[in-house]
Amino acid sequence: MMPADKTPTPPRNLPDVCVRCATCMAVCPVSRVTPRFPGPKQAGPGAQRFRSASDVSVDDWIELCTACRLCDTVCPAGVPISELNLMAKAKYLDERGRTFRDWLLVRSDLFGELASRFSRIVNPLMKNPTLRWLLDRLLEIDRRRTLPEYETPTFRQWFAARPVMSETVGRPQIAYFYGCFTNTNEVDVGKASVALLEAYGYSVGIPPQRCCGIPRLGVGDLRGAREMGLRNLSLLLPVVREGIDIVFSSTSCGLMLRHEYGPLLHLPDAEELARRLFDICEFLLRIQQEGSRTVRFQSPAMKAAYFAPCHMKSLNIGLPALELLRSLLGIDIPLIEAECCGLGGLYGFKKEKYAITEEIGRDLAKEVARIDPEVILTDCEGCRMQIRQLTRRRVLHPVQLLRDMLNRA
Repeated sequence: MMPADKTPTPPRNLPDVCVRCATCMAVCPVSRVTPRFPGPKQAGPGAQRFRSASDVSVDDWIELCTACRLCDTVCPAGVPISELNLMAKAKYLDERGRTFRDWLLVRSDLFGELASRFSRIVNPLMKNPTLRWLLDRLLEIDRRRTLPEYETPTFRQWFAARPVMSETVGRPQIAYFYGCFTNTNEVDVGKASVALLEAYGYSVGIPPQRCCGIPRLGVGDLRGAREMGLRNLSLLLPVVREGIDIVFSSTSCGLMLRHEYGPLLHLPDAEELARRLFDICEFLLRIQQEGSRTVRFQSPAMKAAYFAPCHMKSLNIGLPALELLRSLLGIDIPLIEAECCGLGGLYGFKKEKYAITEEIGRDLAKEVARIDPEVILTDCEGCRMQIRQLTRRRVLHPVQLLRDMLNRA
């Protein structure tokens, strides 16, 4: 068992597995729009051959990696390129020291609860031009970035206050990992998830949970990510050991819980948890295909299109939301052919990286304009934020549309 204060390091022979085919370069959204980032081949296995734990980091451009993991999905040799980049980023930031901005942004789970409680004050304040100017100048949180609004009550408060429906008693149980953003900023995603699971005959439980830790991972804080992971494992393992599956609606949370806790952070018993973790659309699609439960839906009158998040692709489960939508709603929902939205989580809020995120997102915006949908569907909260800002269109999680199309007759 690895102590919580230790940072894992990848095997030194991994860079040599790289065959230098440059396939990863073709999909990297960052190197495509800026020459400042040399690309995943050079930043990952190329540079790793010359990195030494005893030498001071010199590749400051490593911070430009968004951790989208697209490079991993296309590597024919199976090199964990994003992991090599992350290790280099963590070492660079450990030596340089992290900013107060990063300290503040990664604690959205703590500040989010407080902001939600005072949302009537916080939301107008976050739109105030003077305050945004100050955040831009003092913390370098770009004032052009639209900040998400907070909601009252939180999802967890809503769930705790809802009456227990008699028809759900005695049903098979399912647990829901809702994530920080659903809890404080997109409560309706959580409500829609619960409604769908109950429509399919499940009794939904909300286990104790903490932030999955992916914001800390994004700023190279592996130690902080391990601490969050260990806390979640202590809370979630008892649930799966009772034979209860856990579903998630955030692809980023799901990727962290299912893939990063074990292979990257080497947390004890992480694989036991991963085996009982499912994307909510993956879970519902399996039920639908088995034919064990039939739920009827209406076809929407609106034109919809679907965008596949980078972290959904990294889960290696296909595109279950798109399959589910097409199957249940009986309409052709086009896939938006764009590699990445560009936000990269907290990356897109930073002033020095804002232009990169906007440039990456141009292809997506052009494709949306070509398809001209009334509503865009995507599983990632970061993608929804970015697409709203890029296109000014209505953007939903797939479960929200499915919930709205439930045939309640």
